[in-house]
Amino acid sequence: MNQNDYTLLVVEDNISMLKMVTNMLTSIGYQNVVTARNGKEAWEQINTPIPRIDLVLSDMIMPEEDGLQLLQRIRTSEEYWNMPFIMVTCVDDLDKIMSVTEEHIDAYLVKPVTEAVLKSKIYSALKKAYDPDPYHRALYLGKKFLRQGRLELAIQSLAEARNLQPGQSATYFHLAQVQEKIGRMDEAEENYKRCKDCSNDLYVNSLDGLARVYRHKGDHAKAMAVLQKAIAISPNTPDRHMDLAVQLSTLGNHDEARSSLATALKLSRKEAQIPDKYIEACLDCGMDAEAEAIMQRNMNSNMEDIILLNQMGIVCRRRKEFDRAKLYYERALQLAPGDESLNYNYAVLLVDLKDYQTARNYLKHVLRQNPDFENAVTLLAMLDKREAAPST
Repeated sequence: MNQNDYTLLVVEDNISMLKMVTNMLTSIGYQNVVTARNGKEAWEQINTPIPRIDLVLSDMIMPEEDGLQLLQRIRTSEEYWNMPFIMVTCVDDLDKIMSVTEEHIDAYLVKPVTEAVLKSKIYSALKKAYDPDPYHRALYLGKKFLRQGRLELAIQSLAEARNLQPGQSATYFHLAQVQEKIGRMDEAEENYKRCKDCSNDLYVNSLDGLARVYRHKGDHAKAMAVLQKAIAISPNTPDRHMDLAVQLSTLGNHDEARSSLATALKLSRKEAQIPDKYIEACLDCGMDAEAEAIMQRNMNSNMEDIILLNQMGIVCRRRKEFDRAKLYYERALQLAPGDESLNYNYAVLLVDLKDYQTARNYLKHVLRQNPDFENAVTLLAMLDKREAAPST
């Protein structure tokens, strides 16, 4: 490999450390080096077409956006997901770092960095990505096909990787992901367990996978147990607390479910939008005020979201705030006047408001579009029966 063919991005907020690392890179032959002071600046550099970044060497603890946040951006992107990434840290407890890191890292460097170790780690990361041996080539293709949804090809490539180097945790993990997607849950469970038993950096992810498999099988106690184990290791992932809340609620532990959900919401407080599954979990746990707060926040980003307006109507109706519910439904119906669910829910609200004739009109509108809408048929029959009953 020719070192001048690659551009390296060094991300470090400490100026002295930044100069030291860039000087080391120049000394070992890497002339094309660009720098950034935090993860946000680094992401802007990565998305700049020229120069094309081939490897990131990033500090872990930085202001504004740290190395782990930058890593997550890269691994979840469509274009850069396989970019080599080396993390530099002052922390010497590598087992702990690797267990709480939720995305793949090519190497760790502990400060103070030595020139010999730096040279070795960079060479290895670049070679795996840009001049791979048969194992890493097969693993890359398996991961690529998995991301593209080409699952049979993913299985073929990952099986090839497993045959080339048996016992590699990454192979087991990605095989389990494919098997989970195609419904082969017993095989997925087996491979998640294999990955868990021989991996530090994928250990927590394997626990998440096992939780999904157990949930699919209906074994909510096992799902809860592995989620609790994952949270004990990596406590700052909101989705994990939310998933635990769902399992606790399913098992009837409603107080603990609400506590886990409250933790998930606290960890998500800086997010601009929160997924709809949080709203559903809040409603299931009787946390209507929290559900409404999420929907209000999400609607600040997208005031035209019909689903959110519908959910807001449901929440307000449950809280007997009928006038507010009416405003949400009317706004949603202006956007989607033919929506069956909106028309039905609005009719239910009108029944609460004792506006029976208008409710009948909305129900008839629903049934003209869908004569088999069972709830609408039932509610209309109830109104017909009420109208036919003699007044007293």
